[in-house]
Amino acid sequence: MLELRDVARAFPVRDALGRSKGAVRAVDGVSLSVPRGSVLAIVGESGCGKSTLGRLALRLIEPDSGSILFEGEDLRSLSAAALRARRRDMQLIFQDPFASLDPRMTVEQAVAEPLRLHGIVPRAKERDRVAELLSRVGLRPELARRWPHEFSGGQRQRIAIARALASGPKLIVGDEPVSALDVSVQAQVINLLQDLIRELGLTFVLISHDLGVVRHIADRVAVMYLGRIVEEGPAAEVFGNPKHPYTRALLAAVPGQGRGAAALLEGDVPSPINPPSGCRFRTRCPHAEAICAEQVPPLADHGHRAACHLQHQLPPAIARHERDAGGERLKRLQAFFSDQRTGE
Repeated sequence: MLELRDVARAFPVRDALGRSKGAVRAVDGVSLSVPRGSVLAIVGESGCGKSTLGRLALRLIEPDSGSILFEGEDLRSLSAAALRARRRDMQLIFQDPFASLDPRMTVEQAVAEPLRLHGIVPRAKERDRVAELLSRVGLRPELARRWPHEFSGGQRQRIAIARALASGPKLIVGDEPVSALDVSVQAQVINLLQDLIRELGLTFVLISHDLGVVRHIADRVAVMYLGRIVEEGPAAEVFGNPKHPYTRALLAAVPGQGRGAAALLEGDVPSPINPPSGCRFRTRCPHAEAICAEQVPPLADHGHRAACHLQHQLPPAIARHERDAGGERLKRLQAFFSDQRTGE
């Protein structure tokens, strides 16, 4: 469905007088593939470039180099008109449900806007289609005449999901779609997303820093650090047998996960304007050796890949009894709300 090939994007940095101070390499040579109907999660610390990567995938931001293929078609080769038409198949759910909805538009107007932009249904049938979309995301159709400020955060995010579904997309990118919500509301929205992905056959790219959320929804996981993918593979393998020290440190920080052989990260993230030579994680890695400063580690192996020179020499990451410990509270809440919905 979606393929990124060596995609890069840098943002210039200037001082108060407008003089160049270099560039932030937000995304630096990323290659990823998202199969049709799958869920890929992109995880990492704040500032690692994951949100920029999501916007590059939809060509909301222009890459400096690389290719972005959607169903085999290079989005960079499309004209503005052709790209606008293609965007009917690609939608984005933003992080903040309080900022992503226009306060001057009613719910009906917000959800109907994609229908009008792409000419999906006649004007006379817009109201029925909006009612159908609201029902699908768990909201009563009669709420369509209300304004965004009359809803809670979870309800607003449901409205944003309905708006994303309006054009009948094949691919949805969710940029931290539940991070601004309470844990109980997160469980409900995650259940909703899982149902929609299954029922509509959606391809979904989830951008998140919450590994407890990721492990319950993702088929594959890509871990980013300073603009590069450092580990990528099936979710069960990344969580059960992480190969990169950075992934191990992220898992060790999950409450209830258990540290095993991993240690919590120390020190600050290096400047993306002047990242370390070789492996960008080496300045915070407890296992770093001389080769880590001299050579950039390739994202090696097939299936489950890791960009680490020492991945085959590291001790076991997580004890077997600890592997499924993280995210239990979210899992129980998901089960509770699922039972409530089915009347059990």
